[in-house]
Amino acid sequence: MKTQRLFCLALLLLTGACSQMPVVSRDTPVVAEQADLQRRSQIRMELATAYYGEAQFGLALQELDKALAMNAQNAEAYGLRGLVLAQLGEDKEAERSLHLALRLDPDNPALQNNMGWFLCHGGRFAQGLPYFEQALASRRYTSPAKALINAGLCSLQAGQATKAERYLLRALEAEPDAMLAHASLAKLFYSRADYRLARLHILPVVNREAIPVDQLMMAIRIERKLGDRAAEQSLAARLKRQFPEAPETMHYLRGDMDE
Repeated sequence: MKTQRLFCLALLLLTGACSQMPVVSRDTPVVAEQADLQRRSQIRMELATAYYGEAQFGLALQELDKALAMNAQNAEAYGLRGLVLAQLGEDKEAERSLHLALRLDPDNPALQNNMGWFLCHGGRFAQGLPYFEQALASRRYTSPAKALINAGLCSLQAGQATKAERYLLRALEAEPDAMLAHASLAKLFYSRADYRLARLHILPVVNREAIPVDQLMMAIRIERKLGDRAAEQSLAARLKRQFPEAPETMHYLRGDMDE
């Protein structure tokens, strides 16, 4: 009797242990394969992003097509593909990719920002600006300064200077070191002949070691308008030192301060 009870107890324990063991699905290899494809697709996406940042758009497009072949649901890959195609002048295919991206992930603020940029870049300002607003309304968006700067530049192109000023100032509230926002405001205030405010916004740009030649020329024009000859000459020396062969330098040396 004792032996029988021990056997029953052992059987119960064994049965209980078996019932707690994980059930291995026959689909596990398929799921693992899908996860691997998604991981490899993301690696291709990261490579494409690096190529895009270096303006190697052909290589970026190749990596994105490989990424999408592995994972056709990769919304970010479609979004970047749209930007790459826009840079290559393939606007129809670019717009198609951007729409596909938003169809897959309609509430993605980065994708909304990209679509807004694409539309504004093509002169479709009224269609583009609402996408920036959608991006800015999202709590998921961790870099609102990008959408605010893009909205500001879009508004400037649309001839809406007051609206542009609001966007760009908001961008600086979100990211005080956003040099493109400072430079754009300097240009805006210069166009209004408000040279002191223009100087206020060009100074942070000038104080950086790396500065585009057009922004350095804007700083020179501002100082000339303010009558600060010493500041102008200092900036002009920098222009000649950093951009000796640039057309802007040649124009300046000829006395051509084209507005």
